[in-house]
Order: sequence, then structure tokens, then C-alpha cells
Amino acid sequence: MANRSMRFLKFRVLHANDSPHRIALGAAVGLFVAWTPALGLHILMALGLAILLRANKFIAIACVWVSNPFTVIAIYYPNYLLGKTLLKFFYANREISNTRVQEMFNQFSLSSGVSGFFHAEFWQSMFTFLWRKSPELWLGSVIMGLLVALTAYFVTYYFIIWYRKNHPHRRFLQHQ
Repeated sequence: MANRSMRFLKFRVLHANDSPHRIALGAAVGLFVAWTPALGLHILMALGLAILLRANKFIAIACVWVSNPFTVIAIYYPNYLLGKTLLKFFYANREISNTRVQEMFNQFSLSSGVSGFFHAEFWQSMFTFLWRKSPELWLGSVIMGLLVALTAYFVTYYFIIWYRKNHPHRRFLQHQ
């Protein structure tokens, strides 16, 4: 599996017939969207932003898959905590107990997330939770998404430039 991923990275990303800027921008767009709690709309949002910003659409859509049922808690819980901390300065009365928040996130644990993924009740409770925690989650997600996107852009951009400079012949072998 890791070997296939590396081959994909080499030949579909590093040797893509596109500029390093557009590829890096596609990665940044995809990861920014992946960090937003707009479940079910990630691909459409990434595609729309990639078209609008003239980024690589394929890379943007591929990067969206960082957010999936297996990673949702690891991504959204820190985002929620950041948003909650920042909103405390403006809305002190929005406070709910940490125990209640933990209970709500446990609802979407790996076991229940995978088994309940195909049931309407799972999605109804997921959307209810996201709606109730919307301001905290969105604020934290946008801030973290911007940080992740900026980091991804520069790391991807300079890595592609470095790789293409050090492996120039490989880029053209696949087209012959």
C-alpha cells in the first residue's frame, strides 16, 4: 500500500504537467477545505475553490480525503477547542461543560462512526452536533485550516521545485 502511494505521489503529483504553484495551491485548497466542518460538501467546495483560484483540481480533490470518518475526531476536536477558547473572549455565556463536549465527540468515535456511517440516525446526530457547536467549530476550523493550507502550500511548492531540479529526466520519461 505504501509503495502504491509513493508511486502515485511521484508520477501523479511531482511529475504532473502543471506548475509547482498550481499543484501547491491545489494542495492548500484541498487541505483548507478538509479542515472545515462542511461534511458532504468537501469535494464540491474544493473543486469550486480550485476553479476560482486556478489551482490543480485533481490535487485539491485528493487532499480533501484527509478528512474522513477515521480522522474526523483528530481534526475537528482541536478545531473546536481553539474556537471555544477564542469565542470565550466574546461570548462568555456559550460555555458548556467539557464532559458534555467529550460525550458528543465520543458519539462519533471510530467504531460508531464506521458502523453508523450508512444509517440516517448517524448523519442526523452528526449534523445536529455540528449545528449546535457551529460557531466554535467553524472559527477554529477556519483558523487551523488557514495554517495548514499555508504550511502545505510552501512545503509542497518548494518540495516540487527541489524534486524536479534533482530528478529532471524522470519527468519526461513518462511522456515518451
